[in-house]
Amino acid sequence: MARLRILGVRVERHAGRVAVAVSLGHDGETATGQADRPAAESETPRVAAEATLDALRQIAPTRAHWALEDAVVSAMSAGHAVIVDVVLEAEGREEHLIGSALSASVPLAEVAARAVIDAVERRLGWLIRT
Repeated sequence: MARLRILGVRVERHAGRVAVAVSLGHDGETATGQADRPAAESETPRVAAEATLDALRQIAPTRAHWALEDAVVSAMSAGHAVIVDVVLEAEGREEHLIGSALSASVPLAEVAARAVIDAVERRLGWLIRT
């Protein structure tokens, strides 16, 4: 199975809102997810994580339900880390998938997308094979 790839992350801020679009590549296909939230209620990394999950829903089997439980940014000596908790509901069970990504130079929206991929990639492969 081919790995998920982040093809692009676009962030737009306007009228007190933040909108993020994340494009993922998988097995030659492209899926673009979007999320738009009031800027006062959410931070860009969380919105980016939600947009990544929106793209993932286009790739994943329909029997799987993905939801973002939390996205946390932490300053580290090597840069900023984003840690996500993604809840997967499939086959009658709920599982928390934790992912993280670190970068000193990449925008936090892309780091958040990488963290989501880190959390879900192994489980996505299992779902697609079964």
